[in-house]
Amino acid sequence: MSNNGLCEYASSPEVDSRSSSSERHYDQRNVVHYQAAHSSVVRSTGITEHERRQSPPPPLPPKASSIYRGLQTRPHGRSIVVSDESDSSPPPLPPKASSSKHETRLRKTNVVFFGESGSGKSSVINAITQTQRAKTSSDATACTFSYQCYAVDISDQSYVLFDTAGLNEGNISAVPAAKAETELKSLLRGLMSPGSDGIGLLVYCVRSTRAHQALIRNYDLFYSVICRKKVPIVVVITGLENEADMQAWWHTNAKEFKSRGMHFQDHACVTTLHKHIGISDVFTRRITESREMMRNLIVNNCSEWAVDDTWFNQSFADARYVMRHNWNSERSSPSTLIICGASPKEVEGLAHFGGEAYRVRPVPQPESTSSAGGGHEGDLLIYYAHADTLSMARQMFHAFYTAYRGNMVPVVVVVKGLNDRKSARQWVDRYIKHHGAGLLFSTFSPADLGDNYLRRHAEQDLHDLIRQSCLIRSVVKGGGVLKRFARLLGWP
Repeated sequence: MSNNGLCEYASSPEVDSRSSSSERHYDQRNVVHYQAAHSSVVRSTGITEHERRQSPPPPLPPKASSIYRGLQTRPHGRSIVVSDESDSSPPPLPPKASSSKHETRLRKTNVVFFGESGSGKSSVINAITQTQRAKTSSDATACTFSYQCYAVDISDQSYVLFDTAGLNEGNISAVPAAKAETELKSLLRGLMSPGSDGIGLLVYCVRSTRAHQALIRNYDLFYSVICRKKVPIVVVITGLENEADMQAWWHTNAKEFKSRGMHFQDHACVTTLHKHIGISDVFTRRITESREMMRNLIVNNCSEWAVDDTWFNQSFADARYVMRHNWNSERSSPSTLIICGASPKEVEGLAHFGGEAYRVRPVPQPESTSSAGGGHEGDLLIYYAHADTLSMARQMFHAFYTAYRGNMVPVVVVVKGLNDRKSARQWVDRYIKHHGAGLLFSTFSPADLGDNYLRRHAEQDLHDLIRQSCLIRSVVKGGGVLKRFARLLGWP
C-alpha cells in the first residue's frame, strides 16, 4: 500500500472487481457455508445496540422552582439533575476555527482505520463508500505507516477515511527505521491536511475469528501515542455473516478486549460481503444493515480534535523513540495526575486506589487562557466543575485546558452535584466543551455524600476512567517513551 498524497473521492456507487482475490474467495466461501448450514431464514438484527444507545435520550426532568443561572434543575437530595430547557442561552463559546456554520460543514473530518492484515479494513471502507476503491496491498512487507485516503459524505457531513497498512502487516523488522519514519511523517502530515477538522475518530478493525489475537500494541500506538487519547475509538468486528445473530457476538466476546486493557466508545458487528447476482435475500439484508451500522458508527461517535505542529512534533518524537530503542516494559514511575477544583480530601483519595500509585499535583484555576501551566507535565488532567455554577463555566474550563496543554493530554471532567454519568456527559457537552477539544471523558460526583452506594459508585467510575485514560507514555518517565512497543515490534 502506498500513498501519493491525494484522496480518492468515493462518490460513485459502482462496484468493480479490484478488491483482493483472497477477500473475495473468503467472502464467497462464507456464503456457500452459510447457505448449506441454514435452511431457514435467519432473523435479521434490525436496530443495533449502538443505535439504541446513540438514539436521542428521553426528556430530562421538567423545570422546577430552583434555577441556577440559566440551567433548570430539580432537587434530588442535594444533587442537581440537568434539564435541556433553559431560561437563558449557555455561556458563549471561545472563538471557533470557523464562525460560519456553512464553512464548518464544508470542512472534512479525518477517520483513521487500522488493524492487522486480513482484518477487513479495506472491505469496511468499501462498504461505507459503496465502492470497491479500497484494495488490499500486494506489497505488505513494505508497509508500516503507509496509507490511502477516500472522501465520502455521510448525513451531509464530509469525511476522509484513512486506510492504514498497520504495524504488524508483513515482516516489520525488515522495514528500515528511516523508511518507517518517513511514512509516519507522511501519515501525520496527511492528518493535518488543510480544510480538515482534525482527527475525529479511530476505527479498529478485527476479524471475528482472530479476536483473541487482537494486539494491544496497535491499539496503544494509534490511540495513545499518535492520537494521545484525545479521539474516540470504536471497534468493527468483521466476518460475522455466518452468525445467527451478529450483535450477540459482542456480548459473548467483549471481555476479551477488556482483559487486554482495550476499551472502546462503541462497536459494530458486521459482514463485509458485497452484493452480487444470486446472493440470497438474507445476505442482501445483512449487507445493507451492516453498511448502515458502520456509517452510523462514524456519525454518532466522531469528535473534533484540532491538531497542529505541536501535536505533529510530539507524536512523531514519541513514535520514533519507540522504533529506535528497545527497553524493558516495567513502569519506572507513577502516572502524573493534574487536578483542578478538587477538595483536599478528594485529592488525597486519588493518590492511591486499586493498588496503583499516582503522582497527584493539585493546581489552581488559571485566570485566563494566557496563564502558563507552571511547568507541570501530566499524563491526565482532571477538572472538577459544579453543576450549579454556570457563569463563566466554559471560559474557566477553556483557561485550564489551555494552560495545562489539554490539547495534548487526556481530560476527565468530574461534575459535582449530579447522580449519573449520562447527566454529567450532557452537562459537559452543553456548558464547557469547545470546538476542537476532542474527546472529553466525564463522570459525576453526587452532592449527597451520605448516600454511600451512590458515592462508592461515583468513586469507582472515576477510578476506572483514570486507568483507561492515562497516557501510556507515563510508564517510562525519566528513561524514554513507551518501552514495550519497540520490543514487540522488533526495531533496534
